Amino acid sequence: MASGVNSSGANSSGANLSNGFIAFDPNLVDRNRGQDILIMCAVFSILIVLSTTSRITMKLWTKVGLGAADYFIVISLAFNLTANILEVQAVQQGFGRHLQFLTREQVLTLKRLSQYNILFANISLWAVKISICFFILALIHEVHRRTKWILYGLILVTTIASTCQGILWGLQAKPLHKLWNPDIPGEVASVKMLVTSIITFTAINSLTDLFYAISPIYFFGRLQMSLGRRLVVIGLTGSGLLVFASSIIRVAFDGDFFNPDFTWALYRVYLCTVVERNLAEIIADLPASFAVLRGAHRKTQTLLSRGTTKASEVSGSSGVAENSYTRASKRPQFSNDESVYHEDEIPLKDSHVPAENRVIIRQTSIDIRAHTVNAREQEQRHQALVRPWDKTSTNV
Repeated sequence: MASGVNSSGANSSGANLSNGFIAFDPNLVDRNRGQDILIMCAVFSILIVLSTTSRITMKLWTKVGLGAADYFIVISLAFNLTANILEVQAVQQGFGRHLQFLTREQVLTLKRLSQYNILFANISLWAVKISICFFILALIHEVHRRTKWILYGLILVTTIASTCQGILWGLQAKPLHKLWNPDIPGEVASVKMLVTSIITFTAINSLTDLFYAISPIYFFGRLQMSLGRRLVVIGLTGSGLLVFASSIIRVAFDGDFFNPDFTWALYRVYLCTVVERNLAEIIADLPASFAVLRGAHRKTQTLLSRGTTKASEVSGSSGVAENSYTRASKRPQFSNDESVYHEDEIPLKDSHVPAENRVIIRQTSIDIRAHTVNAREQEQRHQALVRPWDKTSTNV
């Protein structure tokens, strides 16, 4: 009897807590591990807003102008922020807890939010990758012509893969909102189709992520810049390997989509997705922001040097010889260790002068006024020696 009473008590409690989607398990403890997602979404939202807005602001302030890469990164920012807000709402509705402890309304809301997040993550990652492609294209313009067509091919492959994934997402149910509203008439496809499409397109996107992370080593490695700055730029862009790693880790957890207790099981999948899409945007902003900051720093140095030069010209003009020396000293002096071009402004292709055709160029400065005075004095002495009567007539 005791066992019978216990079982009936469990059934009655299960009837109270059941939401109609999953059988009640009395051994489960009501825990909430969604707070990690809540914190990460808040932190990443601040970081992506700061990184993208600083990038756009710096380009507008330096009058560089916005390019295609900047417009696509703004699209990524919009969908990333929207997805982060939806993730926060999902945690507030009970994501990260076991499904059996949620109400029916909470479960339906979480189904809808999870489907929206799948779509927004797809669009956000696509926009980031297209932005990176256009950023690299701007760097290798008219230099790496073969690589340019490779990048166009990657843009095409990435766009087709993301579009196909979006189409398969939309074909999960007829009508689509039956996914989160099971009471309406319609058909729902097997979850296997969604999981297969996610795994397939994640594998394709991972290959493109690997190219985006490694290719700057080839592009930036041939730029004539200091080793320290070269390593900084390569390190910033090469940190895209973190995005590649997070996408690979997420694939390992995609089988959790088959678990009926999805609010608890998909915690790791959504955690990897949050890291992947937000980190991808931050890393995509870093090289562009780094280049803009260096350009602004160089422009500031140029303006300061011009102001210093004008001040020295006004206060230090004393004598023709001193002026001529000053003009000669303003000319740039080059050595074997210094480049004639500014950093990052030379072609990526190396150009070496053959040893047999080297020419030594010597720079000299001539004082025109002093040379004219010396010529007149020499002419007068010559006339005094050749025609002395001119001197006599003037004395008379």
